[in-house]
Amino acid sequence: MRQPVVFIRGLWLHASSWGPWVKLFADCGYAAVAPGWPGDEPSAQAARATTAPYQCGMSEVMEHYSRIGEGLPDRPVLIGHGLGGLLALTLAAQTHAAGVIAIEAVLVSAMVLKREPMPGLGQAALSREEFYLVYGSALSREESDRLYKRWAIPAPQWVLRNPVMPEPLTPPPGEHATNSGRGPVLLVASGQSERVGAGHYPSGERRQLVAGSDLVVFPGRGPSLTIDSGWRLVAESCLSWMDAHEL
Repeated sequence: MRQPVVFIRGLWLHASSWGPWVKLFADCGYAAVAPGWPGDEPSAQAARATTAPYQCGMSEVMEHYSRIGEGLPDRPVLIGHGLGGLLALTLAAQTHAAGVIAIEAVLVSAMVLKREPMPGLGQAALSREEFYLVYGSALSREESDRLYKRWAIPAPQWVLRNPVMPEPLTPPPGEHATNSGRGPVLLVASGQSERVGAGHYPSGERRQLVAGSDLVVFPGRGPSLTIDSGWRLVAESCLSWMDAHEL
């Protein structure tokens, strides 16, 4: 078995949307898992049906994935999409991940700004039209609606009210977030996020994590590139990068 791989979901997509990736990576010999955020329902359908408030915050999400990483037999490669990409970049400094792949992380702010938070501790669901604007604008409406029906889930209000990610923990004396303690970083962007620009990455330690990273851009693609009909091309590009770095 090769390197453990942990997939991290972003906003409005259930963790099971990583299912085809998990199978492909497992077929290639990786110990791949896609755990949801703490408190996630077991399926997208159940998540849409629940009325329970989502009580955990970003720190609990971070601790959740840190514990998962600590329980693995080897340092994992972290792969995240959207907000999950920022989570992966932040966790890399804390867990000394073997490698990081952050997909469409630059579009997190744009995604959040497209949906105004409502009062309360509940969750905010996207309509089909909003899902198309946030994720499916590079797709046909038919494909966007199909993805919406299969994978879309509400987002917790605390993320929409306060989308700023915590900075990574300060490295021990003599170490640095960009040293060999964490592995290489790959940024994957669609043509849409390339237009947004790398300047939209958060400042501080995460900017240092991004510095010196590799970049792959998929022109003509949008934020749905991990779940739409062209997902496999993106996934195989990630696998090739991992092979090149002996991960």
